[in-house]
Amino acid sequence: MNKEILNFLKEYGTNEYDINRLIVSAFLLEKNITNIKNKKIKSLIIQKDTLEYVSLLEFIEILRINNYFLGFEELLELFEFVISPSDKLINGAIYTPKNIREYITKQSFELLNKKSIINIKVADIACGCGGFLIDATRELKSKTGKSYKKIFKENIYGVDIQSYSVDRTKILLSLLAITEGEDKENFEFNIYVGDTLKFDWGEIEFDMILGNPPYVCSRNMDDKTKVLMKNWTTCKTGHPDLYIPFFQIGLELLKSKGILGFITVNTFIHSVNGRAIRKYFEEKKVKLTIIDFGDEQIFTSRLTYTCLCFIENIESKNILYAMSKQNNLEPLTQIYFNKENYANLNSHNGWSLKDNDFIQEIEARGKLFGEIYDTKSGIATLKNSIYIFKPINKPDRKYYYIDENTAIEKSICKNIINSNKLAKYDNLESLVEKIIFPYRHNKINQAVFIEQEIFKKKYPKAYKYLLSKKEILALRDKGKGKYPDWYAFGRSQSLEKRKEKLFFPQLVRKGFKTFYSEDENLYFYNGMCAYSSKEELLELQKIMKSDEFWKYIENKAKNYASGYYGLGRNSLKDFGILYEEQQ
Repeated sequence: MNKEILNFLKEYGTNEYDINRLIVSAFLLEKNITNIKNKKIKSLIIQKDTLEYVSLLEFIEILRINNYFLGFEELLELFEFVISPSDKLINGAIYTPKNIREYITKQSFELLNKKSIINIKVADIACGCGGFLIDATRELKSKTGKSYKKIFKENIYGVDIQSYSVDRTKILLSLLAITEGEDKENFEFNIYVGDTLKFDWGEIEFDMILGNPPYVCSRNMDDKTKVLMKNWTTCKTGHPDLYIPFFQIGLELLKSKGILGFITVNTFIHSVNGRAIRKYFEEKKVKLTIIDFGDEQIFTSRLTYTCLCFIENIESKNILYAMSKQNNLEPLTQIYFNKENYANLNSHNGWSLKDNDFIQEIEARGKLFGEIYDTKSGIATLKNSIYIFKPINKPDRKYYYIDENTAIEKSICKNIINSNKLAKYDNLESLVEKIIFPYRHNKINQAVFIEQEIFKKKYPKAYKYLLSKKEILALRDKGKGKYPDWYAFGRSQSLEKRKEKLFFPQLVRKGFKTFYSEDENLYFYNGMCAYSSKEELLELQKIMKSDEFWKYIENKAKNYASGYYGLGRNSLKDFGILYEEQQ
């Protein structure tokens, strides 16, 4: 979306009705559509000889200068983009590209495979501004020849939590009919304002459910939503994101042999938070087809890793899985899918859908990684820019210097590395920074928090520096953190002294570096570390360089942009370690 266009809309105001009038009037003027009969659209037309009309002409001029052709898809895009950032964060609203919507819609109609679709019911249970309902309406119009008025009344259903989104869906559907030559005073819609997590559809069952469930992670949900999530069995484990229950809600609203077509986050395939939805699919034994986009970014405004899911509400033993790029999408009947039996998959640990036979072979041998190695994430201050620094070159026996005027007692500092940066260095020394460490170690090397009076008296310069940052530190965990005191780290992980250890990044590409260390006074942040005996850690270092290990990671771990994969504990713990004498 062009910045100049967006800036104009932001300056025009935040009132949804005013924005609707501006966008609709611009569309009608550009299309030279006059003499509107439809009451809803007629009420939105900006009249000549008004101040609003001057702004309308200015808006159209900006569109033309920026070569922004205001077609129907652009109209939908504008409505989606003017949703407030806070609503996008809390409610997960996001514009779905036309090519993805059309693919899901067309393939879902093909899967439905009904002799007559004249009376089918199609729903989007998180409809936003109605993109999927527009595509479904077009498909029904093409296949049945019914009037738009009848399609809106008899075939199309939707619900959204935002009233302005529901209103915009009705506006767009009305304009669709008008631009196709069907201008009626009124259209009757089955589009409702409601929270999908508790919305009551009564006795209605749907032949098809299409959509893009909301992208909201658990930490951004309000308390009301978190309570409603607990009503769904697919949300019983971990901290599931908001898209998870939409699978269950959609399936429970489907008729037998009905079709669900979603674009959604692909994390449910592997994540801890996806355990319950994987178990749900396994128990239901529905026919699930997944097209995984891997590390390709489908949404320009959101960093998400997505997949297409088609669910046929029929009993099946198998999941069908394939990877694709959005520009290479072919009809479902022409795609080669890897077929995996539900019975051979592990819903608790995560699904391995690329090469499950290989994964099962690796995990059935030797001792498991998690039984040998204690793997941890690094120190989490939740404000590294305050605690961690690279001292400037200013010789002093007693102090390190953050800058020319800020001294910190050396005795309160520890050496620390960012193990995510291992790829950029050939030795650990180049990575070493200092961390202000408000803890001491007891006789068994456990970290004990230094109380404020002792800290203030023994390390006055470090205390003074942290005190100057107290307001910033108070904002950690959205101001709700419960710490031993205001200057404590945000989390208590990885503070103990450990000697033999192997550092490695948390995000890796093939050929990533690892570093072994025996320095018990060296700590780390942002990456990962494995603890065990020297012998076993050096063996692990070799294993992590092997093609076999990398193949396992490609199958098991979550993928990120540019060919990176996540080396979290859950993706490593079941890797079977086979020592030379066992081979």
